[in-house]
Amino acid sequence: MGGLKEAKQDGKDHTPHVEGDVKREAIDRTNNFGQAGETYRRFTEFERNELITNLVNTLSTCRKEIQDQMIENFTKADPDYGKRVAEGLKKVSENNSNGPIGTTETEQAAKQAEQESHPSDPY
Repeated sequence: MGGLKEAKQDGKDHTPHVEGDVKREAIDRTNNFGQAGETYRRFTEFERNELITNLVNTLSTCRKEIQDQMIENFTKADPDYGKRVAEGLKKVSENNSNGPIGTTETEQAAKQAEQESHPSDPY
């Protein structure tokens, strides 16, 4: 039970040579939501359902303005993504069923995850 320990360093620290001014600037064509959208679209339907359920359960306890901002971000990543989170939050608010985070159907979800699991393709 000693816990994790950092590995010993074999080589020298990376010390890149830089000439000129180093500064922080915005890139001309930013796409802050592209990777999230691509990842969402690569998920299986089961994985998407799990993601939406987890997000709805977590966001249901947040203030409305936070929920709205997150829905906007999800929609920028993928319209279906934002729509499904918005619908889930609407359903929860209509049922007034926002309990503690992560307490919905835990045991059933674990069994289903075992049954439907498969190797994942890394990014």
